[in-house]
Parts: sequence; C-alpha cells; structure tokens
Amino acid sequence: MTRQEQRDEEGLSSRDRKLQPKYKPPSPTDPIEGREIAQAQVVSVSSGRCHVISDGRLFSCRNQLPVAPGDIVALVEGQRVKRILPRRTFLSRPDPGNPRLEKVIAANMDVVVVVVAVADPPLRPGLIDRYLIAIERGGADAAICVNKCELGTRDAIEQVMHPYRALPAPIVVCSAQSGEGIDDLRAIISGKLCVFVGHSGVGKSSLLNALLPGAGAATGGVGSGTGKGRHTTTRSQIYDLSGGARVIDTPGVREFGLWKLDPAEVRLYFHDFDEAAGSCRFSDCTHLHEPDCMVRAQVEAGLIAPSRYQRYKSICEAEDDD
Repeated sequence: MTRQEQRDEEGLSSRDRKLQPKYKPPSPTDPIEGREIAQAQVVSVSSGRCHVISDGRLFSCRNQLPVAPGDIVALVEGQRVKRILPRRTFLSRPDPGNPRLEKVIAANMDVVVVVVAVADPPLRPGLIDRYLIAIERGGADAAICVNKCELGTRDAIEQVMHPYRALPAPIVVCSAQSGEGIDDLRAIISGKLCVFVGHSGVGKSSLLNALLPGAGAATGGVGSGTGKGRHTTTRSQIYDLSGGARVIDTPGVREFGLWKLDPAEVRLYFHDFDEAAGSCRFSDCTHLHEPDCMVRAQVEAGLIAPSRYQRYKSICEAEDDD
C-alpha cells in the first residue's frame, strides 16, 4: 500500500489531499528547463563547461553532466547541455577519484588505437590486454600501435607482439620521430573517429603531430628518475585529420582498471583461447583449475603463449579481488 493510500484510509480530507505537493517531471519543452534547440558533438571537456561543434561551428557550453569527447548532446537555449544522447560505442574505466563510479573516456568512436612504446617507457602487454577487453565491451574496434620502433629490434618487437597476431585487431609498428609506419596508421583510421589511448609517455601526442603536422599537441618524455611517462595531454580533445579521420587524444594513464567485470567474463575476451576452449570438458571452463582443460594443455604445449595465459590469470585474480 502506498503512503497516499494509507492517508486515504485514515480519513485524510479531500481538501487536505489537494494541498499535498504533487511531483510532475519536467517535459522537454518546459520553459524552466529550456527548449532543446540543437544537437552537437562534444570535442573537449573542462570543469563546468565543454566545447562542442554543431553545424560546423565550434563554441563553449555550460555543462553539469558526465559528458565525454565524442558524445552527442542536446543543447537548450543559453548554450547549456541538457542531455546526453544514447552512445553508439564507449570506452570506460573506474573513476580514479572514486572507483565506485564509472568514468567514460570517449564515446561514439569507430576504433580505439592502443599505443605502446618499444621502450622509454617499457612495453606493457598487461595494459594492452585490459584495454582490449574494455574496447570490446564498449562496442568499438581495436588496433594496436607500437611506437618508438627506432628504440628496439624487429625481433624483440615481434616476440612481444606475436600473441596478438591471432587477434582481429590490426597491429602497426611505427615511429613518430622518423615517420616510419605513419602511413600504415593513417590507413587504419582513415574516415573514422578514433581514440588514442595508452601509458603516459608512449608518444600518443607525437603520433598525432606526425599525422597532422601543425596540430601542436603537447609532447614530453619520460622522467629520468622514475622511468615513467609524464602526462603531457591534460584533457581529451578531437583533432580533424586529412582523409576524414578524427582523433581523440586522451591523457596517458599509469594504470587502467576494468569497470565491474565478472571474473567469469574474462575468458570471453581472450579470443586466442576460443578454438582450444571448444574442446574443454566443461562448456563454462574458466581455464584456471578444471580438469581436462584444453586451453591449459595448449599452453603447456606452447601452442598458446604462456605469457598471454599468465596475464589472463592475473586479470581473473584481480577482478575476483575487487
């Protein structure tokens, strides 16, 4: 029984009932809320405001919503963001400031390019694995860009990247410094809205400057005392490239967490296990402890990279601890 029904049963007078406040959700055309006058795409976000583009015009809007670059938003009179339209794709992580909240990094992109460096900072396959999971969950396509190839040998690069050759994500090896491989990267993102993500210091902004001379994206190196990348991009924004490509350049990260991922789901994102998993005794085999697990058998036989399997176990254990 509702509270109102209880009051009725207790004999609340008709006059008293009329005096009870009634909530009426505002409609899109209520003057107090403002009338929707346009839709726009968010290109950058700052505190209390965001820059959007609408009908070819770039301008700043007031905003109190958790918008992300790439979002399509509805504007009201007075140039204020009223609502976020449904996202076609997204990339998210736990909010570093409050891990109980989901933070959307970018939205409505076609492809997410995971940028790693051969060295300076060292290549971190575990970060690639986590990004690939988050990208697939958000519905976008993935690509892997190995930057700073001038700092390593081809054999060393191939040894680390070999397990990823079995995945649908294209891999491009390049150098923002020499220009090697830049045309291959350009071909992958041509005509698409894409996002550059990765560890701090891997050269995302340098790649952007190589793709778009004159972009002026801030660049930096790696701290000599820590070996860790410095944050040179402080906020995400969209750059227009030739060939119809647009790039969202995001700040680098030190760590990348996965938003509310059930450990049982992790196996669904390791597609290099799929063929072997079909021969496991149990259809829901986690490949961790069950008997007659063909995935573990192929790891022992060297048919699945042991390093890739160890990272799979680490992600499962980390999500199980959350």
